[in-house]
Amino acid sequence: MVKVKIWKKDPRAKLPEKATFNSIGYDLFALEETIISPKEFKLVRTGLVIQTQFPYALFIFPRSSLFQKKNLIMPNSAGIIDFDYCGKEDEIKIPLLNLGDKEVVIKAYEKIAQAVFLKITFPELEEVFEPPQKDSRGGFGSSGGYKLNDTFST
Repeated sequence: MVKVKIWKKDPRAKLPEKATFNSIGYDLFALEETIISPKEFKLVRTGLVIQTQFPYALFIFPRSSLFQKKNLIMPNSAGIIDFDYCGKEDEIKIPLLNLGDKEVVIKAYEKIAQAVFLKITFPELEEVFEPPQKDSRGGFGSSGGYKLNDTFST
């Protein structure tokens, strides 16, 4: 069993929790009340420093209800926490952007993100001098029927 070390940089911090036994993510909580004005970006403190051990890396994802209920997004979509980001000033902070027209209040101890531990590897990178495949797929939704300069097809 891999152990993850968590230090409460601030004694008020709440440790991550799984909502259910089968939850993949551990809920992360806001340390203190934070107000985010319309179109404003803020880093919301968790008060935690988290050290993972290879081969499990820590990724921070938004909660599924974050945008629906509060018009907030994580502008980087997911946060990657490096193995060595665990010094005394390396607090996990959640980047949030308010896309709405009203200020949003994040309450102290409100769930604001999810911590997910994913097994990773460091493959050997090899430069090649031709594309690995001759035909291009198209990208940007091309396998789902969408093509650039076209509408969705069924």
